[in-house]
Amino acid sequence: MDQIKISLAELSEIASQIRLLNSNLDEVLNYVLKLMNDLNAVWMSDGAEAIIARFQKFSSRFIDESETIESYARFLDLTVSSYDSLESTIKANAEGFN
Repeated sequence: MDQIKISLAELSEIASQIRLLNSNLDEVLNYVLKLMNDLNAVWMSDGAEAIIARFQKFSSRFIDESETIESYARFLDLTVSSYDSLESTIKANAEGFN
């Protein structure tokens, strides 16, 4: 059976990459919201209001997902920290054997 091997450094890097991608997604969402609000300043109609309302409702899903993604990145960081601490404890205990 194949084994999956991953280092703590790789796990930390993945958490960082997840945060970076999440941040990029947040920036794009904020940019689109700004564009829609700017457009609303020059084009006001029932259709425009409907589109903006629908997009704002849709954007709240992205905000929820962004929070979920950040929670996952924190979980990865906590996993690295826990394993690193455990490894240090094991090493310290092993050095105590004579």
